[in-house]
Amino acid sequence: MRSLAQLKMVHNLLCKRMRLYTLNLVVYNSSWYVSPRNHHPATKFPSFNSTANTYRLASTCPHLPENKEQLLEENKVIRKGDIINLYDLLFTKYRDYVIRHKDHVDVQVKASQLAGKVLVLYFLPLHHDYVYSRISISYLIDTYTYLLPDNVFEVVLVAYGTAEDLHYSQSNFESIFYHMPWTAIPFPDITSRERIVRRFGIDRLRCCSTSVIIDSSGMVMQNNSCQLFKKYGGLGYPFSDERIEFLKAQDDATAEKPSLEVLLGSPKNDYVITNKGDKVLVDTLGEKVVALYFYEEGTTPDWMTTNIKTAYEELAQNKSCFEVVLVYLYGTSETTDNTSKETFRNTFETMPWLALPFRDPRCERLKRFFGDPHDMKLYTLVIIGPHGEFIERQGADFISKFKPSAYPFSRHRVAKSDTEKVRELTLDMLWDQNTIFRRKDGSKVGFSQLVGKRIILFFEGNEVEANDGRKLYAKEFLNMLKGRYLNMKGTSAEFEVIYITNNRKESQYIEHMKDAPSWFVSPASELLPVDLSLFCCYCHLLSVPVVSAFWCGCWCGEFGEWRRRSSMLAFDQDGQVVRKSLMVSFKDEEMDFPFYAGSMENEAFSELRHLCSWWMYNGQDD
Repeated sequence: MRSLAQLKMVHNLLCKRMRLYTLNLVVYNSSWYVSPRNHHPATKFPSFNSTANTYRLASTCPHLPENKEQLLEENKVIRKGDIINLYDLLFTKYRDYVIRHKDHVDVQVKASQLAGKVLVLYFLPLHHDYVYSRISISYLIDTYTYLLPDNVFEVVLVAYGTAEDLHYSQSNFESIFYHMPWTAIPFPDITSRERIVRRFGIDRLRCCSTSVIIDSSGMVMQNNSCQLFKKYGGLGYPFSDERIEFLKAQDDATAEKPSLEVLLGSPKNDYVITNKGDKVLVDTLGEKVVALYFYEEGTTPDWMTTNIKTAYEELAQNKSCFEVVLVYLYGTSETTDNTSKETFRNTFETMPWLALPFRDPRCERLKRFFGDPHDMKLYTLVIIGPHGEFIERQGADFISKFKPSAYPFSRHRVAKSDTEKVRELTLDMLWDQNTIFRRKDGSKVGFSQLVGKRIILFFEGNEVEANDGRKLYAKEFLNMLKGRYLNMKGTSAEFEVIYITNNRKESQYIEHMKDAPSWFVSPASELLPVDLSLFCCYCHLLSVPVVSAFWCGCWCGEFGEWRRRSSMLAFDQDGQVVRKSLMVSFKDEEMDFPFYAGSMENEAFSELRHLCSWWMYNGQDD
């Protein structure tokens, strides 16, 4: 066992390594400050003047214990669950206050004013660039502001740096602390600040801030709690393990049975606002279809707002129960530098709908629910049905493609709208009346000669043979189609096939047509400039996830030629569309034309569920 003298020697060596072995005491306004002995003459300390008296103090350390047990306790790193004496930790014999910067002056906040509050010790390295910590500071400011009216929460800034760059650290302290609403250990009290840093085992080489939460009894509840302020904000108070577990369980329960009232509910802010500043209670929206519009300043495209605004105004004219709530994002990588109350106000004034207040803690809660776990991106428009009947994360795609016709924007309604649009398609919308079709054998047939016949249009994609030997459905489909075509030729059930190539010099499926010389072949370049999204669902949208675009048959070229998948349309003798398939197949090999027993709506729903990744988030109507 080491003697008390040896332990004191170790303690003094630690102080020396922190450049605090020889100290000055500066007396000002009856308060004592500790500063390095040999600081630069030009160094200015907050609230100091040039007439302050300076006294040399012997080589001792403050808070030096008088016995072995106290010395061991002084050098013990404080951990989560420890109970500490806050007065002894934050204050000294000569300083019974912390400071708050208010109206351009430092105001003393007495120790008694912190009693009964949950305290956050916010450790900020001044020798690193402030940019590393500004995001965590912004979330802590939100939390502080939210809890300020309750007078139950306080933050104490503990800034630290190195003795070599004292002047630089002080200028950093002033520029940062003067914009913070909370308190701080005075910068000149280097000894106290360094002692607190040492007691909590803070790594002085850290380039980002950290924080410790201490309850009113002095128990350390959380270490490195910055993520809690980002995730839960003021709703996490008092930030105990029990409270955090409760919020996690609440999130799980909400995910199991979500509703607008639960998602937007808050103990304090149970309302949304208009762009005039009026409050609208959340519970008045329960009967409506509500779209949450996640907007990133400088990132969300203007055309998205225009599409939503068009649908919103048209549905309002029809007196539909539809509302939009703007969720103005902040603290993301795209919005860190370009969001403020002013940008929020300027953006919101151009929108006719409702919004969450700027930097409302509910924004973070919504981000937790509606962020994509695969790429950490948020869905732009999340649509919630009345009383949570359904939740649709791909609302932006639904509104952009189908406009108000898909209201209330459930998946079954979208599949129905898709089918209704396809039924509007006719052959004369695709080709000019004077078009001449050529068969593989060289014979020609005019467009008018196809009137009154059953016709299958096969739109050639450009899939590539998979290396793992998986079947290509397009090739399998063509083989089966060729067999059915030859078997039905000359019967009452016969049909014609128009094979539309993707403008290559030679079709990649040309070998499948060798035994079917009477098929018509038409290059895609002969098609009229019709809106091919009628049968090529979603691929023309910029907002569609890449995974969806990869599987869709796409003639618009938005994502490049290699992303096109083969598709088909079937027209009956009356010229009406009776089948659309983006995943070409025979549902029943014995089935007659159009080779599918179900309804077009059911097939559309099944294919959209796969192609647009609906299976990732099963909706209530899925």
